[in-house]
Amino acid sequence: MFNLILYILLTLSLVVWIGYFIVVTYNYYKMPHLSKNPPRKPLKNIPLVSIVIPTRNEARRISKCIQTLKSQTHPKLEIIIVDDSTDNTLEVIKSIAGNDKRFKIIKQEILPQDWVGKPFALQQGSKTAEGEWLLFIDADTYYDPVLIERVTEFALKNKLDMLSLAPRHVCKSFWEKIIQPIPLGAILAASPLAKVNDPKSKVAHASGPFIMIKHSIFDKVGGYQTIKGHIADDIELAKLIKTSGFRLGFVDAQSMMSLRMYEKFSEIWEGWSKNSFLGFVQKREIKPKFLQILILIVGLFAMFDLLILPFSSMVSSLLIFLILRSLPWMYLLLFAFLTWLVSIFALAYTQRIHHIGKARYSPLTLFIGGIIVMGIFANSAFKTISERGVTWKDRTYSTGKSDN
Repeated sequence: MFNLILYILLTLSLVVWIGYFIVVTYNYYKMPHLSKNPPRKPLKNIPLVSIVIPTRNEARRISKCIQTLKSQTHPKLEIIIVDDSTDNTLEVIKSIAGNDKRFKIIKQEILPQDWVGKPFALQQGSKTAEGEWLLFIDADTYYDPVLIERVTEFALKNKLDMLSLAPRHVCKSFWEKIIQPIPLGAILAASPLAKVNDPKSKVAHASGPFIMIKHSIFDKVGGYQTIKGHIADDIELAKLIKTSGFRLGFVDAQSMMSLRMYEKFSEIWEGWSKNSFLGFVQKREIKPKFLQILILIVGLFAMFDLLILPFSSMVSSLLIFLILRSLPWMYLLLFAFLTWLVSIFALAYTQRIHHIGKARYSPLTLFIGGIIVMGIFANSAFKTISERGVTWKDRTYSTGKSDN
């Protein structure tokens, strides 16, 4: 009976991993890919692009972002930093920007109780911006010199109202390499990216580190004021744009944009604890506690079945077979080994095409990383359900904010 249960769970895991591979691969090759090559017909009327960067204690990581923005080839830029730092972030920015008049620094106003910090800073920056296009970016991104020029050309050529990019994910530390591929890979599988660019589809997706939107359209839909309490503000803005009847685009730009989300284990834990559970229930407007608890149980079971069970079943089956010399356990060992190999291949392939860390770490990612991600998800769920709120950069957010 125990063997039968394991076979069922492993079969479920195997089917899901095969489906994961198919979905991720299909979406990658169907998604538009941004080219470094200039268009055959240059733009006649080059628009002013207003870049808005929210900064809160980013001194350690913002240098590369400012350096690559300074070297952009797009001829009409203004760069607005909305700062709320207590460290030397501004000193770092000023030392790199120098006397470049494209840079403007404004102090973030006091955060209202019903706002999330980042959307509030972006909203404030948009009021100062003079550009026809707004470009919201994160301080932990950096770019090829032609990126903004190519993005602007792409948006205008395809008559888009909002455009977001899929970046290369830089993972340098051990913990980044074994943890980051799981939540990032899950996002890729859960969001049918191939349909985002289809105006007939309701699928909406955006990546917060790079969102470009027409200033007039942003104002028309109410900007971040409409979604001020949402943790997953990027997804919510994409939904708002598409449901309002405007053109949304999502493009692969790994060759020209890089992002290093988190560096230390504590940042990974806190960052995904902020996003994983609270972002999920806010996006789907799931407010009843019993439904949130059900999601927690199902989510933990799914992660265990997909990430932990194949390897643990393989090891336990091998040990029992060596002791009992029983054929049923050998067959279970072989099936668990097959499932484990398929899961490694699917994750490693996803990491390779989407440039998420190093694919050779995938065996460690699936087991050690899987255990940690389960802990992150449980922590996020506990803080959300108990209404203690999740924390990020010394601020606490709860589901209650989405109700205001």
